[in-house]
Amino acid sequence: MRVNIRLTTETSYVVTVDENATVEDLRAAATAGCPSHSVLPEDFKLIFNGAKLDSSNGLLSDCGMSCNETTVILMSTSDVTASASTGTSVSSSSSHRKKKKSKCSFQLCSSTPLRIVGACSHCSGNFCAKHRLLEDHLCIALQRCKDAAHEKNAMKLQSESTLRSQVARV
Repeated sequence: MRVNIRLTTETSYVVTVDENATVEDLRAAATAGCPSHSVLPEDFKLIFNGAKLDSSNGLLSDCGMSCNETTVILMSTSDVTASASTGTSVSSSSSHRKKKKSKCSFQLCSSTPLRIVGACSHCSGNFCAKHRLLEDHLCIALQRCKDAAHEKNAMKLQSESTLRSQVARV
């Protein structure tokens, strides 16, 4: 029986055991067949279909392994206890990682930010619909924006003002 031993998502190797081999035989074959660049932890566990294989399981056929090539995951005890405490399945703990959800840059808000209009070009924050305006998220550049707008309006008013022509009175 060919058994594919997976150390990580990138590293695996194949060992061959008899069809009537026990879990201890598989453990010995996994230790002997380990590639030289990989170091096995002393307290490694064998995982098959999400269940830990130990010496009480007896024969590999009793665990559900068939004559076809099967995959067994090799993990250290610390990995097994960490995945059990988080409530995730041992067989899928290393292959599926959840992405961290983005949230509003406002201090106490946990809403998701808007994709296009939620990005503030002044403070480089990403804000939700409630905090997307400069006044709503208390932007540090708010006063500078107000001063620039005031100056722009003053210049426009000055350029459009009409001057009273002074007519000489005689």
